[in-house]
Amino acid sequence: MNEFQKIFKDNSEFRIWKKLDNGCYIGTLGYSKKNIQILQSLLMSFSEHYGEVIDYEAAKEELKLYEDFGKLFIYFDEKLNPVSMNGCIYDYDNETVDFISSNGNKLHSIYFYGLSTLPYYRGKGACRTLIKYAIAYAKANNFDYVYARTDLVGSMSEALMKLGGLDVCKYEDKIITEWVEVTEEKGDYRLHMWKPLHDNLDILPKGKYLLANDDSERKIINKEEKNKGMVKKYGN
Repeated sequence: MNEFQKIFKDNSEFRIWKKLDNGCYIGTLGYSKKNIQILQSLLMSFSEHYGEVIDYEAAKEELKLYEDFGKLFIYFDEKLNPVSMNGCIYDYDNETVDFISSNGNKLHSIYFYGLSTLPYYRGKGACRTLIKYAIAYAKANNFDYVYARTDLVGSMSEALMKLGGLDVCKYEDKIITEWVEVTEEKGDYRLHMWKPLHDNLDILPKGKYLLANDDSERKIINKEEKNKGMVKKYGN
């Protein structure tokens, strides 16, 4: 059993899995009151960006989600302070992108649900490291693909995902996007990015998807369309 397979089976409250060349560490957090507070602190960037309130109860609910249906990867600095996170969820249903296999097999995925770094530590490669580590984890545990959701315009996460090998989900050379309500008074357009880990995987838009031009403005060009045809094939 390799390192990543051990992580999959592990339910420890806290465990370090790897020491990096720069003296920092990658570990995982399980469910505990202390870890709820750590997660709440790491999630503050979402509150800053989207105006979404991340209180103790919200952090508690999210940590329970990782405990039951995924894994919470943490980047620790040289002094073992948690400074970045990549919260992963297994087989989370995507409402506007349909990931399909040409042989009809049921697919298994990892969704990068929560990716965040404390403000003072940004720009040091923590998120990028966690993305690559989670992809290696997905491959070692035979998941079919990984995917993430980020802002349609002005996203810092998009560049990080591209460095990790994820591509923007497109249909007929247009970006598949959706409208997401963040609060009762605020929302924005989001896109999806993915990385297939096996051959013969495709994507189609579904549900209440929207399409946007694949240019610097990324203007929405439709309201809602029916799914039709197959899209470009991706694979490793």
